[in-house]
Amino acid sequence: MKRDATREELKKERRFLKKEIRGLKRLKRPVSESENFYKTLLESSLAGIYVLQDGKFQVINSIAASYTGYPQEELIGKRADSIIFPEDKKEANRNARDMLSGKRLSPYEFRIATKQKQIRWIMETVTSTLFEGKPAVLGNSMDITERKTVEERLLESENLYRAIFETTGTALIIIEEDMTISLINSEFEKLTGYRKEEWEGRKKWTEYVVKKDLNRMKKYHHLRRIDPNAAPRNYEHDLIDSQGRIRNVHLTVGMIPGTSKSVASFTDVTAWKDAEKGLKKREEELQIKSRSLEELNTALRVLLKQREDDRRELEEKVLANIKEFVLPYVEKIKSSKIAARDKAFVGILESNLKEILSPFSQKLSSRYLHLTPKEIQIANFIKEDRTSKEIADILNVSKSAVDIHRYRLRNKLGLNRQKVNLRSHLMRLG
Repeated sequence: MKRDATREELKKERRFLKKEIRGLKRLKRPVSESENFYKTLLESSLAGIYVLQDGKFQVINSIAASYTGYPQEELIGKRADSIIFPEDKKEANRNARDMLSGKRLSPYEFRIATKQKQIRWIMETVTSTLFEGKPAVLGNSMDITERKTVEERLLESENLYRAIFETTGTALIIIEEDMTISLINSEFEKLTGYRKEEWEGRKKWTEYVVKKDLNRMKKYHHLRRIDPNAAPRNYEHDLIDSQGRIRNVHLTVGMIPGTSKSVASFTDVTAWKDAEKGLKKREEELQIKSRSLEELNTALRVLLKQREDDRRELEEKVLANIKEFVLPYVEKIKSSKIAARDKAFVGILESNLKEILSPFSQKLSSRYLHLTPKEIQIANFIKEDRTSKEIADILNVSKSAVDIHRYRLRNKLGLNRQKVNLRSHLMRLG
């Protein structure tokens, strides 16, 4: 009986164990399915996912491992902050703590050093979780190295552009499609007196252009955005500065490729324009004065011609009177019975009168205005081949006085340093 009871108990126990095994199998199936689901989710994610406990990797997917350069198995148990770039470690840990405590909501960025000693940029978020029943941290991250590289290049380009924009030495502005000024450099501030904060993104260029130029420039603005070559790149216009003064400027405008914005550069030509106006005014004044001088010169030429005609007429009358009324009486005196000395004086008188009528005397007087009448008289005697003694007797002066006149004649005629005969020179003149 005991043996039958034992068998029955064993059967019951066996049925119980089978039942328990079936129950355990039913429990194991959903756990296994859940594990497979999370494993698939972990590995198929485009983001890096990992679980940290005590600052060490417990789980890490292939994406997260790929941008560290380490194999997944090598990262398990490794401290997470050991791959953070030393200069970023302190801030990255602080940002993680702030996010876990709820003080920070947005992702944060830091650099890591890969196994190959490369620097890569990571963007990360963290949240608290449980792993194997213990507190843990779930991390999600993305490799943003390429984006950061592009941002850095853009920043470099922007800094370069701003440096050029500010240091070009020319007044520059950037104009939007709606004519609003979006950017002004310091040279434009100097030119106009306007301040950046008053104009950038607030006012349109139409507010500083004088009315007479406005329609023309608006037309250029619209044409340029249809076809950059449809409007002139260079032209002049007037603007009103912050003090209300009109300034003349030379403008160069061009479209910024790939945008509806344009860049305009200004050259202040006010001083040139003022100088040009001044020169034009002076030119007009000079033309008026020139015309006046021409009229005066014409009048002067008429007067001089009249004077010359009057002089010639007077000379002709004097010469005619001498010939008609003086020389005949000289001839009568010569033919009369007079003393020899008186006859000599009459000869001198006749000689002098003929000298007055002589073309040589007139030519000598006109060419050498600095000759005295006495020197002209002696020059006539020399031309007639008279000796110094003969001239002295005729003029009733000493021979030395005649010699002095000879010397002065040579000096005034420029012959003192030349071996030229005085009579020969005078003959050439007459």
